[in-house]
Amino acid sequence: MDSVSQIVLGAAVGEAVLGKKAGNKAAMWGAICGTIPDLDVVANLFLGEFDATASHRGFSHSILFCILAAPAIGWGIRKLYSIELGTQQNWTWLAFWALFTHPLLDCFTTWGTQLFYPFSDYRVAISSIFVVDPIYTIPFAICLLVALFLHRNSKARRFWNWLGITLSCFYLVITVTNKLTAEAYFQNALHKQGKSVRNLSTYPTFMNSILWYCVAEEPSGYEMAYHSLLGDARKIEFRYFAKQRQNIAPYEDNRVVQGLHWLSKEQFVTRQINDTIHWYDLRFGLIDLGPENPDDPMPFSFIYKLIEEDSTIVEIETIRPDASRMGGEQMNALWEKVKGN
Repeated sequence: MDSVSQIVLGAAVGEAVLGKKAGNKAAMWGAICGTIPDLDVVANLFLGEFDATASHRGFSHSILFCILAAPAIGWGIRKLYSIELGTQQNWTWLAFWALFTHPLLDCFTTWGTQLFYPFSDYRVAISSIFVVDPIYTIPFAICLLVALFLHRNSKARRFWNWLGITLSCFYLVITVTNKLTAEAYFQNALHKQGKSVRNLSTYPTFMNSILWYCVAEEPSGYEMAYHSLLGDARKIEFRYFAKQRQNIAPYEDNRVVQGLHWLSKEQFVTRQINDTIHWYDLRFGLIDLGPENPDDPMPFSFIYKLIEEDSTIVEIETIRPDASRMGGEQMNALWEKVKGN
């Protein structure tokens, strides 16, 4: 999730664990600990683009990291304050829960989290919430702010803090319910249209859990569609994209190509564009929500250009979407889709 959501979650957890003793200091340190796992982006300064992309949400988002880091952080915080504000054990528990709830929340997003690293590189990805969702963050932040302005021994303070935690958790449950509902609509539409597919997956769209995106695999390609829970499921229209895996066949043993298989969770297509191969990660949807444009080779949000040297793939270059395509007209099209039009 975005940094603001993680700060709010960390602060609320800090308040819940130690707010009665340490007051707003508990929320402050909870917020700080809640941002620590995302410091793995510092690796971008020292790694190539592929390694930086593959390592994001790795060790720093694992259970092992939380277990190892919490005692050291707890010891450091305890040295700053008197024992009346909390023992080392108190601060260690605060650090652990603020650290641990960060990757737990990230597990609900599409990117996924290597929660069990280094014992497994499996990316836990429930894919029920977009990385930025104001319906999750804003009510949570309001409840937290109200709590922090109340006396630390006040029952009302604990009520408002736990109200925010409860609302945020309840919304996550709603997003999972919406995901399962959308998945059922997509499966029914595919069946009625006589399409034989496998490995159907659904993903949330930009800043909402109403409009959903479907990726359904066929032997030679993918059927993809959008559907709003406010719309008519009988009007779901699928767009087909061929896999064209032959473009990467000569490089299947390559480290970068194998890594992209894992990173994309096998949901990708490739295209030969001029002299380079483009890799399209399908999990993050299309930029163009309208009819397919055969003259447009880049309708997807996540695109990697494979960099080749000496007949082998050595690196990737992320192709950013054209900013002009993310403006008001595109947002209006998205809003119309959300409303079911």
